[in-house]
Amino acid sequence: MAEPTLGQVFIEQALQDAAVGYRNSRFIAQLVAPRVRAPKDSGKIFVFDKAAWFRDGADVDRAPGTRAPRDGYTVSTLSYALNEMAQAHPIPDRIAQTSDSVIRNYTRGVDFCLDRINLRLERHAAAAIHVTGVWGTDNTSATDWDDFSNGDPALDILTAKRTVEVAIGRVPNTLVVGRIVDDSLRIHPDGLDRFKHTRTGIMTDEEIAQWLGIERYIVGTASRNTADEGATASMSPIWDDDALVCYVPTAPSLDEPAACYTLTQGEMEQGIETKRYREEAEAQDVVEAMMRAQVLVTASDAGYFFSDIV
Repeated sequence: MAEPTLGQVFIEQALQDAAVGYRNSRFIAQLVAPRVRAPKDSGKIFVFDKAAWFRDGADVDRAPGTRAPRDGYTVSTLSYALNEMAQAHPIPDRIAQTSDSVIRNYTRGVDFCLDRINLRLERHAAAAIHVTGVWGTDNTSATDWDDFSNGDPALDILTAKRTVEVAIGRVPNTLVVGRIVDDSLRIHPDGLDRFKHTRTGIMTDEEIAQWLGIERYIVGTASRNTADEGATASMSPIWDDDALVCYVPTAPSLDEPAACYTLTQGEMEQGIETKRYREEAEAQDVVEAMMRAQVLVTASDAGYFFSDIV
């Protein structure tokens, strides 16, 4: 007796409640360097002379009938020039009409473009601030923090904080590290010993910050594919084995020696603009994200950099 086979009565379909996708879960560029709106593609930032403000020139014991000593300060400028970062994603009509609902062509397309912009900004930030030759101090000789017998992260951070505070009159409030450095700090015996009566296992971000005496502990976790399109993915962390101690206000401020800012144009959230337009000749819609930005070191003496610290 003839009977239909399973292959004849069943057609495989894609699951509508699950799909595999890859995205970075966190970008830190604008956490480290607060956003400042710039009116034009390029311009200047006023810098008031540090030497004059810290010089003790007031008369110690002015004699009656004499004038107070006259003095003043100078003003210089720091130049900025925004870079335009853009990414577009085409959605042909036939693809949009025949895709399963889980594909979410337009939403996913916008997310794809936003991720590309954020990834580019993250790389730009790391290249600007997590490098030697930028900050007031480059420490290349400290004992590695993953040397649990000899490395002393807390003492090193105290030294960095004291150095920056003397230089700018503000206590550094931010520590920026890559995940590989965070891994070592999280299980460092010196830190764990501080909390041995209150917890077991590895330390939290808050406990690391408390141990090291820092207000903001920021870990860069984003990674990128360095291979060409079509090749097997070759993943690499954007924030590597370095650490930056710096002073950054939580929001842009006048007369603050901020280590760095993210300068952007536009009023949209995080400075990224999105749009959708039609390409009739190709019978497709296009979604696009664009950002004009620059991560700029604004006060080099507000930072202390540990290079290759693990």
